[in-house]
Amino acid sequence: MAKKSVKIEDAEELSLTPIMNIVLVLIPLMLLSVVFMTIAVIEVTMPQRSAGSATSGEPPKRLQLYISQKGFTIVEGQETLPAIDNCPNGGATICTKEGEFDPEREAEADHYRWRELYNELLKIKLKPDWADHDQIEIIPDSSVSFGVLVKAMDISHNQRVPRSKFDTAIKGEVLNSDEELNESLAPLVDVTVNGETGKAALGMFPVVVLGLPTLTN
Repeated sequence: MAKKSVKIEDAEELSLTPIMNIVLVLIPLMLLSVVFMTIAVIEVTMPQRSAGSATSGEPPKRLQLYISQKGFTIVEGQETLPAIDNCPNGGATICTKEGEFDPEREAEADHYRWRELYNELLKIKLKPDWADHDQIEIIPDSSVSFGVLVKAMDISHNQRVPRSKFDTAIKGEVLNSDEELNESLAPLVDVTVNGETGKAALGMFPVVVLGLPTLTN
């Protein structure tokens, strides 16, 4: 029996033009949807001897913030500020929240009273003697986490106002609740850099000097 030959036609070449057109349309859309990461920089310096104190014989003007697991201790010039209301006398200026810290239920930074710290630093900044002072020394205990240290830098960096007063504010205000702190904004002021005028956030103590961590007992 004779076999019947079958002619196989050559397959048509695949056209990639439609796919390329789709890719060319998707590329700009993907680029537009990319979220670029912004990095905030906090100016930090190491302690250094003040030249003015050596020539005048007067101690340098210093604002110091000590951080421990008991809270914040603020030293204004040569005076250690007393404990605020609802904190035990003789202890930290601003104690931590009531109750023992439980690392399984909350972050360490959430155990500190950040609104009270901001309000106390702002009260100092609004005094005439400290209005032009832009430096704060932060000295943490060795047991304090890096997150608490960074949060303290952030709180001391700018003056803040409630969001509802942002458009009219010319300086910072005392905040009355943690919600106001979380939603607060820094007032904008006119600044001139290299002959160009623009807007910038109103600083409080933007220059941070890090002290060596103190050892805990």
